[in-house]
Amino acid sequence: MTLTAKRMLLLGSENAFKVGDDIRRAEALGTSVIKLNLGEPDFDSAPNINQAACQAIAAGDAHYCDPQGLLSLRRSIAASVFKSRGVRVDPDQVVVTCGGKPPIGYSVLTYVDPGDEVIYPNPGFPIYESWIKFVEAIPRPMMLKEERSFRLDLDDLAPLISENTKLIILNSPSNPTGGVLTKDDLVAIATLLKERAHPQFRILSDEVYEKILFDGRRHESILSLPEMRAHTILLNSHSKTYAMTGWRVGYAVLPSVEEAQIFRQWNINTYSCVPPFIQRAAQQAIDDAQNDEIVSKMTAEFERRRDRVIDALNEIPGVRCVKPAGAFYAFPNIAGVIRHLDIMERYEALLRPGCQPVDPSTMFQLFALYRHGVATLDRAAFGINGSFGQHYLRISLASDTATLMTGVRRLAAAAVDREGWLRFAREESQLLIAHGPTGGR
Repeated sequence: MTLTAKRMLLLGSENAFKVGDDIRRAEALGTSVIKLNLGEPDFDSAPNINQAACQAIAAGDAHYCDPQGLLSLRRSIAASVFKSRGVRVDPDQVVVTCGGKPPIGYSVLTYVDPGDEVIYPNPGFPIYESWIKFVEAIPRPMMLKEERSFRLDLDDLAPLISENTKLIILNSPSNPTGGVLTKDDLVAIATLLKERAHPQFRILSDEVYEKILFDGRRHESILSLPEMRAHTILLNSHSKTYAMTGWRVGYAVLPSVEEAQIFRQWNINTYSCVPPFIQRAAQQAIDDAQNDEIVSKMTAEFERRRDRVIDALNEIPGVRCVKPAGAFYAFPNIAGVIRHLDIMERYEALLRPGCQPVDPSTMFQLFALYRHGVATLDRAAFGINGSFGQHYLRISLASDTATLMTGVRRLAAAAVDREGWLRFAREESQLLIAHGPTGGR
């Protein structure tokens, strides 16, 4: 008998938080670090939102409430879904959750048995893969390609769908790539699923970046397709849209009231309810029209930063970066840098029985952090399966332009610092040895 249950070996993590340990160590060693790793808007929640929470607390609205969420908030969410997607939703189909992550776990735990197949975007939000592996389902990574601006390729998707497909996860706009699905993409996906998937398949549509779109794009949701409404779980959150990451409030819209009751039961079994004063603030965020203008201004600033950063990244030797269509990340391809610094040579030298090195992109990410003071995330942080040999970084645009450009200059210096890389590889060799999952071949 061991102290921890065997299933804990299957639970993954999110490297956006784990890299904090490396940042603290680098800073303790005297390095000043530009932090471009966390996907958190560098804006504060709007004063009217804050005031709604303060007023609720002052009024004593800080007790247990309906585990499914305040009815007034659920009504506002239902109205918002109708306005944005043309879909009429019963408030009893809505479940308010502690952030956007719970509906991911709830969906996998509710619909997926061991041996069922789950299709998910890769690169993608790492919690998808974590939950799939935890329930011992079969992961079917849907590889997103740079040459398609990280929109899924239907020719690649079709072979993944079978009678064993129980859940497919979509994310648009995408973390980490900024890829955006078009209405034609969604119609084609729906057709394939109806033809090939398990009759009771479910779609988890993660739309937490729905309002952060660039170049005049309009958000498209698979929930808007009439034939998909009985199959789709809509996942959304206030974290990105309203800069409310620390408030921890999100929601799911279920295909039926009965399924919503299951999610309600998950809430009861985990945290009982989202604090009511936070829900009052969440409702204020949706209902107050001035917040639409605040979100638009934030998005416009992200777009300006995107344009500056992408141009600067594409000037770095060995780097190329497609322009993201939404979200607030850059996802540069650093394969040329890996070749120039001979990082693959170090990887192969470390690869031997009993020694598993971290992925080459991780090696460069660590070098850029410890020796050049810029924190990013590596490719393996966004899905292990099939990631080996894909050399990318994620750069968060959630910093002011001056900070971002300083970070890019530091990356540019790291990209040509061959001697510095060789010294780092010798002096910090233990950092290059994996202490957890690495990219799957």
